[in-house]
Amino acid sequence: MPPTTSREFQRAAAQRLDAARVLLREKLTLDAQYLGGYTVECSLKALILHLTPNPDKPDALQRLTTGAAMHRPDVLRGELRKLGVVLPVALARRLRRFDWTTDLRYETGRRDTGETVALLKTAEAVYDWVEGQLP
Repeated sequence: MPPTTSREFQRAAAQRLDAARVLLREKLTLDAQYLGGYTVECSLKALILHLTPNPDKPDALQRLTTGAAMHRPDVLRGELRKLGVVLPVALARRLRRFDWTTDLRYETGRRDTGETVALLKTAEAVYDWVEGQLP
C-alpha cells in the first residue's frame, strides 16, 4: 500500500536509505544505488504532498503514485517548482548529476563504489533537506 501522507513518504525514504547503507557495506553497490534512488523519490514526494493544499491532496497523491514519470527526480523537481519551491543551489547541482532510474531493477552485477557513495550522499542530502522542511 503506498504512503498517503508526507510523513509516511519520508519514513519510506528513511527506510530505503538505511537499507541502501547496509547494502553498500555488503558491497552490493548496484542494489544500494537502486534503493538510494527511492530515497530521493520518496523524500521529494513527501515535500510535494506536504506543500499541496488540503483540498488538492487526494489528486496530488493519485498523480504522485501513478505512472513511470513520477519516479524521475527531474519530474518531481518540476512539481516542486510549480509549488514555488526552489532547491538550494548545492542540492540542485547534486541532483543534476544524479544518475538514477528504476531500470536498475533489471541490471545485475556491481557498480563503482565511489559512484555509489556519491549517490547515497546525494540521497542523504535530499532526505535531510526535506526533513528540515517538514513539521
